Amino acid sequence: MSNDNDLVDEYEKLQKLKTEIEQKEQELKDKLIALAKEKSTEVLFGNHKKCFIRQYDKVIFPEDKTIFLDLVKKKGIYDKFSSLNYLKLGPAIIKGEVDKEIIDLTKQEKAFRLSLRDIE
Repeated sequence: MSNDNDLVDEYEKLQKLKTEIEQKEQELKDKLIALAKEKSTEVLFGNHKKCFIRQYDKVIFPEDKTIFLDLVKKKGIYDKFSSLNYLKLGPAIIKGEVDKEIIDLTKQEKAFRLSLRDIE
């Protein structure tokens, strides 16, 4: 049944390995953070590298952003902090749903995206 010279299987294997590596990386980060806290330090040393562990303040925005966005607009700071969503604009350009003048400033080319699915 295989007509891909085992390329699909190899790609699948790499995707799984990538997921496992990312999980292992997160586990190691958690352990490094815990060790740094335990030792009350911001630097841990390995044989070849040193690792800096710095705590920072992270802003968590509300899941329902309606009230938040309305307030940002009301306070007059929306334009200062808003940005263009290229992921939404791209498909609109391809479909011709935006002004021709904007479309003319862009170019289009063929690209490829790969995805894996189980064989049923």
